[in-house]
Amino acid sequence: MARYKAIPFLLTLLVGAGGLTYFWFDLPRRTRQGFAGDLYHQRYQAAAGMLLPPSALRVDSEGGLVLVDEAGDSTTVPKAKLPFKIVAGNGGPEHDFKMMALGPSTNGTLDSPPVTLYLAVVGERVTIEAVED
Repeated sequence: MARYKAIPFLLTLLVGAGGLTYFWFDLPRRTRQGFAGDLYHQRYQAAAGMLLPPSALRVDSEGGLVLVDEAGDSTTVPKAKLPFKIVAGNGGPEHDFKMMALGPSTNGTLDSPPVTLYLAVVGERVTIEAVED
């Protein structure tokens, strides 16, 4: 009889361990989606809270976005080019993902080159590895 009482306990323990494992391995995807969503919807304060220093972002007085990468280099993205959009696929072998600010276009051709953010996920945080404009 004692053996039958242990079975529900062991099943509960197994399901709990499986859920915790899934939570842990799914964390980078959730972090990536959260950061990309905040940046796309222009919730810059929430996105800045997800960044791992020295990476930073802030809104300048003209409504543009000032980005600081992990090397400490600062780049200003004009308001006309915002918002950032996540790029399909990944960021290549050296980056976890990338986002682009395309800006205005005429007849499907961009008026100016896009700004590309190369990003990496570190636990529950994101770091800006490089900014290409």
